[in-house]
Amino acid sequence: MPKPYGFSLSYMDMSNPITVNSIALTGHPLLEAIDVDANHADFTGSNITLRGDVWVFPFMNLYGILGYTQGTSKAKINSLSCDASSVSGLNKPLCMLLNAAGDNLPDNVMFELDMDGGTYGVGTTLAGGMGNWFALVDMNYTYTKIAAIDGNIKTFVAAPRVGHRWEYDGGRELRVFVGAMYQDVQQELSGDLKSLNLPDFLDPIIDSAPDAGFEVSQSADEKWNGIVGFQYAFNRDWDILMEAGFGQRETLFFALGRRF
Repeated sequence: MPKPYGFSLSYMDMSNPITVNSIALTGHPLLEAIDVDANHADFTGSNITLRGDVWVFPFMNLYGILGYTQGTSKAKINSLSCDASSVSGLNKPLCMLLNAAGDNLPDNVMFELDMDGGTYGVGTTLAGGMGNWFALVDMNYTYTKIAAIDGNIKTFVAAPRVGHRWEYDGGRELRVFVGAMYQDVQQELSGDLKSLNLPDFLDPIIDSAPDAGFEVSQSADEKWNGIVGFQYAFNRDWDILMEAGFGQRETLFFALGRRF
């Protein structure tokens, strides 16, 4: 059995395809009539996390997470369209002009969101084994509050792993494992439309609407990916862990742990 209490400092780099469920523009009748076709985004980012844990039973570990996430979500805007039936007056001809321009957007027009913010959460690990073989399931829920815009990222992760361990003199131990990771990500974001890199022809409308904003809902494309990694204990006090995720979602994870 490991020592009951532990702290670890970890770093994760990640790349994840995202489904854009909806984009709504707000703050002006003409903006609210616009439909933004940008149904796919790519999220790239990293986080650094401090984790404190305790083994409450030989088979159950409980832990808390506190950290910081940095990331960017980029979605190519395929086209813009405007529903002229939902506006009146001068907004109708403007809507028709938007329809004409919205089908011929440059390839580099992106809907880009900065997603930096503090992260916290809780989790549990259930573990068991026979001989030198082991199996475990790690589950956690984290919440990230985005700093630059009004939004949050809610993430539930469940990761089953199986592996083999080798014990050496002096408390040294090597564990090698394979597994899979389930990740359910929900992103609800809103903010000031002026902060986004939207097509230039929308600038007069955005500038004339002091409350021009956006509301975006996003979720992960693929919830499962494969993982492989190892953990090496230098003694009963210190260990390192490295894990790589592969598939549509790619991750690279490093951690340094100390047990008491």
